[in-house]
Amino acid sequence: MTWPILAAVGVFFVFGAPVILSGSATFAGYVKLDDTSTWLAFTDHVLAYGHSVDGLAPSSYEATVQINLEAGYPLGAFIPLGVGHELTGQDSAWLFQPYLSLMAALMALVFFELASPVVRDHRLRAAAVFIAAQPALLVGYAFWGGIKEIATALLVSILAAGAVGLVREPGPRSAVVVPILAGSALIGVMGAGGLPWLGAIMLGTAVLMAGTVWHRSKAVEEVSGLVKTMLIGGAIALVGVLAIGLPTVFAAGQLFSPNQDALTRASEEMGNLTRPLSLAQYPGPWPVGDFRLEPASSLASLLTSILVFATVLAAGFGLVAAVTRRAWGLLLLTLGTGLGSFLVWYVGSPWVQGKALATGAASFLVLAMAGIGYLLGAGSKAELETESGEKSSPFAGISTNGLKAIGAVLLIVPCGVLVSSALAYHESWLAPKAQLGELSEIGQEFKGEGPALMTEYQAYGVRHFLRLLDAEGASELRRRVIPRLDGAETEKGAWSDTDELVLDPAQEGVLTYRTLVLRRNPRQSRPPSPYELVWQGDYYEVWQRDPDYDSANPIVHRPFGGVYQPTAVPNCAVVQNVAIQAQPDGEVVAAVRRPNAIADLPEYPSDWVPDPVNLTLTPLSDGTASGSVEVPESGRYQVWVGGSARGQVSVEIGGQDAGSARGLLNNNAQFIKLDELDLEAGSLSVAMTYERGSILRPATGGYPFGIGPVVLEPVESTTIVRSSPANAQKLCGQSLDWIEAVR
Repeated sequence: MTWPILAAVGVFFVFGAPVILSGSATFAGYVKLDDTSTWLAFTDHVLAYGHSVDGLAPSSYEATVQINLEAGYPLGAFIPLGVGHELTGQDSAWLFQPYLSLMAALMALVFFELASPVVRDHRLRAAAVFIAAQPALLVGYAFWGGIKEIATALLVSILAAGAVGLVREPGPRSAVVVPILAGSALIGVMGAGGLPWLGAIMLGTAVLMAGTVWHRSKAVEEVSGLVKTMLIGGAIALVGVLAIGLPTVFAAGQLFSPNQDALTRASEEMGNLTRPLSLAQYPGPWPVGDFRLEPASSLASLLTSILVFATVLAAGFGLVAAVTRRAWGLLLLTLGTGLGSFLVWYVGSPWVQGKALATGAASFLVLAMAGIGYLLGAGSKAELETESGEKSSPFAGISTNGLKAIGAVLLIVPCGVLVSSALAYHESWLAPKAQLGELSEIGQEFKGEGPALMTEYQAYGVRHFLRLLDAEGASELRRRVIPRLDGAETEKGAWSDTDELVLDPAQEGVLTYRTLVLRRNPRQSRPPSPYELVWQGDYYEVWQRDPDYDSANPIVHRPFGGVYQPTAVPNCAVVQNVAIQAQPDGEVVAAVRRPNAIADLPEYPSDWVPDPVNLTLTPLSDGTASGSVEVPESGRYQVWVGGSARGQVSVEIGGQDAGSARGLLNNNAQFIKLDELDLEAGSLSVAMTYERGSILRPATGGYPFGIGPVVLEPVESTTIVRSSPANAQKLCGQSLDWIEAVR
């Protein structure tokens, strides 16, 4: 048992490597694809409610589960994750990557059994299945949250292994248990979408049964009893699969998952792909960090083509060896899964085609690795001890040394697979554990005190961590419009300042929400006067208004400032106009706030890419950008850097170290918080340094994100000043975030 366990542990490590070696209990795929937030929402919901959405208050979480689950979205892949959450007490977000890794490890164990007739040396077989379980596409999908791809790959391998039992030992009742459980689980995971793989495995099983009967009839054996037993076993297995699996398909009264037309008929449906994936990616190796891309150069393309050809050649050797050694389970897995994947690929959009290729890739690679294992093990003690009474080698025309030499040459295949996994590890996208941990804390501390609003794009917040707050995102899937002052809606993925949003609850504006969960950001305005700060962390603030607040109280809310400067000194006529609207019995309320200081960094390495509009620099190499900042007043300032950093970004202000941060990914318009500094007024030097770091670190590769600008925000809080309309002129000449007229 040692070798299969070692292989499984190795596979678990590969699929969990970015998280394990980051030292943080997080998950991969953050920002790159937000589907994991939907999977977490399903996991939160499924154990308690199944497909029912009765009683949920309007929220992004409610919209996510209602739209998908009432349309019959299959939930089988999320039940084990939910069970893990209940057993461990850990948030399912922190169990997500271990769950994917565990499924991959279990798949390797199944591969170990299926490959046993072909590769009899346990050490060689363990090495072969360790490689076979990590084709580049499957690893790539797992690194961006592809839960159904890896679950389907596991279940199809179990189904193939179990189906062979119906052929080899059709009599025992236990032979039908594994096919029933695996087949019904496959339907539970994929719904009607699992039928191509299920049907292909069933077809392959029928062919094997027919072949067995024909072979025995040629030997002049009585086969009527065997035929009867096989038919009964197959019928029981089929009925069992349908009886258990079909109710999950029709749980919501529909056969197919939501948006089925777009997935099968829309040839332009790309999802997050940049191009339709190539069939050349199916065999296994694809040494490109992001599987969505082609090799970057002609040399890389040539090497990739050689790897693909070598894998196909190795699979050819594996096919011949499997047929000769009667490794029916291995053949059923490879050919059945391949047929199922081809059917899905044929009818699907490019988005679905990618999923089909990822699901089937391991079943092809295991045949190729079995072929290499057979070649390398030719003439070994394990082979010689079991050759008695068997057919001669399927490659009798080639000497033992010749077979080993071919196997040695084909070792470029596992090398290519390992390089592919290493590149995917290097270019993974890790979620910021500390930031999401704050959302988890907020969700528990303020549960029931909703509805809540987030103004940044943060699918994991509104779909999962803040679900007990009935949270909605201004740029997320939501039930309310949350309109902007310019008449538009916040685009998906974008950020809107509270000053850019309509307040009126009659228009589904900000004051609809009792609680605001706002990302700390030097651009963020102080929320309107009804809200008070009740909680603050490193990343988020929670603001609340009185639940009985009369939304008719505000008369006008006039914001000031610009893109990176949420404050300005208004013309006195503007102040007077607001005061007039507050008369005769109203009040003028203003948020007095010191201005930010924005650094100018005109000097930077020649290969850095500037974006003058957003004031960012994209660092294509390690280096330092330098310039200056004009500090308007002496005092204490919080230092911020805009954008995201795969590597380490550090800042110096006036020769003082302002801190550094590494591996922090942000959604649009967000900032990285560094240290606080005491600064004197005047012009100070600024240096912003970027270092990618060691290639051994996870998530440091790939095209870098833009960073900048460097913003200095006064630490002292915004002051709320209230006055009668008659005394509002005292606000003239002051730096204001906004001014209001209220009743």
